[in-house]
Amino acid sequence: MLTGDHPSTAEAIAKEVGIIPTNRASLPHSVATSLVKAASEFDAMTDDEIDALPTLPLVIARCAPSTKTRMIAALHRRRAFCAMTGDGVNDAPSLQAADVGIAMGGLGGVAAD
Repeated sequence: MLTGDHPSTAEAIAKEVGIIPTNRASLPHSVATSLVKAASEFDAMTDDEIDALPTLPLVIARCAPSTKTRMIAALHRRRAFCAMTGDGVNDAPSLQAADVGIAMGGLGGVAAD
C-alpha cells in the first residue's frame, strides 16, 4: 500500500484491511520493522539497501510519484507482480510501470492511458 496518508493513518488502514498483521510481536524484528515505512526513509535508501531488506515494506506513507515507481522497480527486481490503482495524473507513472494499472475516479488523459 503506497499512500499519501500520514504513517499512523496508513498503518491503521493497513491493519484494518489485513495488509499487515495487527500484532507484529510474533514476527522477527527485522521483518516487523520493515513492514511500514515513511516515504522519506524509503527514498533515502539506495537500490542495494532496498534489495537487501528481508521483506519489502508492505506500507509506505507520504509517497511521492517517484516513491511509487521505485517500489514497483524493487518488486520487479524480486520478480514480483505489481498492481497499482490511482486517482490522479500524478499516479500515471506508477500505473504505467505496474504489471496492472487501474485508473480510478473518472480519470482521463495520461492516467487512463
